[in-house]
Amino acid sequence: MADLPKLPDTEALALDLLNYYLPGEANFRTTAPNDWSKALPLVWVARTSGRTVDYRVDHAILSVSVVASTRKAASDLARRVQSAFYQARRDNYFSEEGVVSNFETIKGPQLDRDGLTGKHPDSFNFDATYDLWARARD
Repeated sequence: MADLPKLPDTEALALDLLNYYLPGEANFRTTAPNDWSKALPLVWVARTSGRTVDYRVDHAILSVSVVASTRKAASDLARRVQSAFYQARRDNYFSEEGVVSNFETIKGPQLDRDGLTGKHPDSFNFDATYDLWARARD
């Protein structure tokens, strides 16, 4: 059997880097917990699109939602999350899931006035969309 590199799981890599750069600052998840209001602050990372570039490189479009109990807390954390992704790119961050190759902002963190927090006025959601390129570890 050929020893082929494992294509990165970009959602898992995103969680790894967020836990590395922002340890203990939030509940980092790829799915929202059932009782999400008790898990605040919450950072929810979901791959919404993207493409496999080749057998080693994956390009993911990630939706990243930050939910907190105050607008300021949600805004501050959303911007720190964005900074963590940029720092991971500068550092060539890697985990067992892969190596961060590139990162760009498609839509910066902005307050979501509908959706989740529209039904829950005691929380605030900042949503962003990012491009994350990752490669397999050698």
